[in-house]
Amino acid sequence: MMVQTLKTHPKSFYGGVLFIAALLLSNFFIQKMEVMGQVPPFLVLATVLDILIVLPVVLFLFVLRRKPTLSLLAPIWLLGAGFVHWIVPAYAKEHLQYINVSIILVEAGFILLELLLLVILIKNLKTWKHNFKASIHTSPHLLSRIFTANQQTYGGYPKLERLIGVIATDASAIRYAFFPRLDHKPGGDHTFSYHKNSEYFGVFLMLVHAMLIEIIAVHVMLMQYSQTVAWIATIFDFYALVFLVADYQAIRKSPVVIQHNHLHFQKGLRFHMSVPLEKVAVIRRLEGEVLPEDRHSFNMTLAGLEKVPPQFEIRLSEAVDGYRLFGFKRKVMKIFLTVDEPERFLQTLNEERLVSKKDI
Repeated sequence: MMVQTLKTHPKSFYGGVLFIAALLLSNFFIQKMEVMGQVPPFLVLATVLDILIVLPVVLFLFVLRRKPTLSLLAPIWLLGAGFVHWIVPAYAKEHLQYINVSIILVEAGFILLELLLLVILIKNLKTWKHNFKASIHTSPHLLSRIFTANQQTYGGYPKLERLIGVIATDASAIRYAFFPRLDHKPGGDHTFSYHKNSEYFGVFLMLVHAMLIEIIAVHVMLMQYSQTVAWIATIFDFYALVFLVADYQAIRKSPVVIQHNHLHFQKGLRFHMSVPLEKVAVIRRLEGEVLPEDRHSFNMTLAGLEKVPPQFEIRLSEAVDGYRLFGFKRKVMKIFLTVDEPERFLQTLNEERLVSKKDI
């Protein structure tokens, strides 16, 4: 049976793409080609507003159709700043000095904030390490163990706990990328991998290859106009590459786990949650249909060269908190899942649900 895997984009998607293309081309001709003659200061300001404000707004509202996040906005702004530096004529570049200063100030602010959080973390490191080690009995995955330790150590200060989550994401990425042997893959009959039969490894290799080329090309291009912007962009690109490698390592080492009457998920570094088995209302085996996702659902299926429908839909009787990058929370009512051994997973999950109901 042929499965329809392509999804038709709404008209707003194509309209947004055309608008962005027109915006980039018009600014290119005005600044780089100087079709309107010598570029005055107000046109430089207009170009900055177009590239750094209007373009991201259109991109998120009409093309990506999702809420903006700092992890996406930061590289978009840096690439936009590099594009502006490239197209603005040399005699008008004096009007861009405030961009360089703003980028440096923002980056310095982030560094100072992370240093402050690091000092707080070190001050409470002994307590945090104790909570982290103790959590292995209830949380089989690294991200959930870190989250539990943060909650137990800084639970009295919710805002501080959220900020510490930023460092936790960075620390997890470094740990998975450079020290993968520190974390052992959960084993046993109640663990289920979800990456071996997917095409994600091929996608991963393509992304790494493309990012290596991009890091070199963008750095060389930006160095011609601003060394500061070039090195900042390179640092962000290198972090993105480290994050990509760490995310794949996390996928390999974080199978779906059924343990202690809970169903534990961790999708790379992107998402993690633990679902009490008594809150699993329905487990439905899907037959190739592509189901719509909403803000109360999460898809554990890995991306491939083509969009593949998930194997299972797990519906919950009530919303359970799931956690995305940097500790951002999402209420989840449905989980779409694909595992390498679907029959064994379904049988084990149904057996464990019966046992958990007897214990209630």
